[in-house]
Amino acid sequence: MTGKPYALGGADPAVAPLRVMVIPHAGAGASSALVFRQHVPQDWAVAAVRLPGRESRIRESVPDLAGLVADVVAGARALPGNGPLLVVGVCSGAVIGLEAVRTLQDTDPGLVGGFVAVSQWALNKPPDAAGRPPADPDDYADVREELRAYGALPDSIADDDMLRTYLPVIAADMRAVRDHYADPEPALPCPVLVVAGESDPLCDEDRLAGWSLYSRTTRQVRVPGGHMLLAEAPAQLAECIVGNLDLFR
Repeated sequence: MTGKPYALGGADPAVAPLRVMVIPHAGAGASSALVFRQHVPQDWAVAAVRLPGRESRIRESVPDLAGLVADVVAGARALPGNGPLLVVGVCSGAVIGLEAVRTLQDTDPGLVGGFVAVSQWALNKPPDAAGRPPADPDDYADVREELRAYGALPDSIADDDMLRTYLPVIAADMRAVRDHYADPEPALPCPVLVVAGESDPLCDEDRLAGWSLYSRTTRQVRVPGGHMLLAEAPAQLAECIVGNLDLFR
């Protein structure tokens, strides 16, 4: 038996004026969105995505990108309630989220009211990691160094047994999205909000600019912080989304 594909919290989705689905960064589970959920309005229903290979789904293999997208699409369709749905993808979760929203626009038009890409360069060009080649997902030592370089791995747990347990999951997520190219056409029917940290070395202005190609309505916002906004600055991230809700109306 598989675990539930998301953890639901906040308001009752049956009456919530907004439903938010958060797809976390590589290797992260639904628990990564718990603090973020504490900073959004109390009448929001927040579903934190739990992908295969983590938490209650730890015995499941991590699929390729198509499999991860299908998992999120199924979760979005199963999400209770009828309020507008805002999909928030963080780093690799934004890659999965973009393709999930595209699938849903074809199969369930009108289900998604907006997409938020957090800490993720536009996918119309391959990544440029500030001069550092992307980590080789098959080289765990290389993955560990990349995580440390961008603040995703404190030195205190760099060699911890738990890290060694989750490195294969992180690497599998990275492998799924690495070098993914997404043609800007067809454009998304919903607005896109792009959020990045002011000191994020992976998301400079040139790399973020391409997001404007993916929707007729886009907005780019910088907030204080680096690459790991969901973990390091959940309050600022939540405040940013709340402050830009006019984009989705």
